[in-house]
Amino acid sequence: MRVLLAGPPFFGLLYPMVSLAHALRAAGHDVLVATCGAAVGHTERAGLNAVDCAPGIDPDALYARMEKDKGDRKPPAPGEPGEPPKGRGFSFFSDEMADTMVKVAEEWRPDLVVHTPLGVAGQLVAGRLGVPSVLHAVGFGHTGAHVRMINNTLAPAYERHGLEGPAPVAAWLDIAPPSMSSTAEPRRWFMRYVPYNGGGRLPDWLSATRERPRVTVTLGTVRPVVDGVSAVKWVVDAARETDAEFVLALGGGDLSALGTLPDNVRPVGWIPLGLLLARSDAVIHHGGSGTTLTALDAGLPQIVLGEGADRPANAAAVRARGCGLVPDGPGDLTAGLIDRLLTDDALRAAARDTAREMAALPSPADTVPRLVELARTHGELR
Repeated sequence: MRVLLAGPPFFGLLYPMVSLAHALRAAGHDVLVATCGAAVGHTERAGLNAVDCAPGIDPDALYARMEKDKGDRKPPAPGEPGEPPKGRGFSFFSDEMADTMVKVAEEWRPDLVVHTPLGVAGQLVAGRLGVPSVLHAVGFGHTGAHVRMINNTLAPAYERHGLEGPAPVAAWLDIAPPSMSSTAEPRRWFMRYVPYNGGGRLPDWLSATRERPRVTVTLGTVRPVVDGVSAVKWVVDAARETDAEFVLALGGGDLSALGTLPDNVRPVGWIPLGLLLARSDAVIHHGGSGTTLTALDAGLPQIVLGEGADRPANAAAVRARGCGLVPDGPGDLTAGLIDRLLTDDALRAAARDTAREMAALPSPADTVPRLVELARTHGELR
């Protein structure tokens, strides 16, 4: 069959779908990824075919500017006062991509569309073609209400393409560990999260014998661009009092705000996070969904800063599961917090238990036959 993967043009919303795309291709199916901006190149480097559905725009720059303009203002949740009226609000570039994506899909004729919670242009395409859409979750913070809110911003595009609104998704792929999932959507299928963080070469130092614990520190790919790296200055200060090795995986960002780095702090360029965490003992991070899930898959205790976007929901899920720590304020950001991260046996046991729970879920390869059957059944009913 042919499967169209539709996603917003950001690392964290594209990469979770790559393992399923590879599983589909390995089973003999055709896959096309519809996105825009730098995500087109990321898709190509993942060995997948891509189409640019919004040529000429720079989503990363536009999103960074929007976040800076927003400042500390928190966007309203679904149903809260101040929620944008129908047809207004930020569509995560679904509106900009919708017309081209529909045109491509009408020519390519997919049997199935897979999209993320914020990639609702895919849901529109599925409705326009009369094929099933499958939602591929990316973390802990999105619900059907959030998907409806993003679809509301796409109301003009639905009208342009002769649709009253989105059809229900045919399946909801939940990649959270069942014990941490807060989603109760109908037609939910659990699927194992298999980290994809890009390819990379294993540095010699990463596999060398070490005598003290290693802590990976990352802010993902979006936050350093929007806010810089000052959020982890406290880690650098605490490292001076901690007998551990700290790896700053900050994507080659400007580290000048961190001051002089002590000898036990190693800044690195791009290293695939799964590769790095497999050789670490703990992780400190911003709370992005991909980073959180990759840390859970690695069975590592974590400190989750959890500020902005869906990061508070991801942090809350980690705290509730008992496999990580979430600072309640600046007063918690101390060497003592890192010492607890490295020495609390209960944290480590919960982290390992969560990793085992994730490993027992159906893999993307196990899920492919269910998707084939879904598309086949839908085709027979049309």
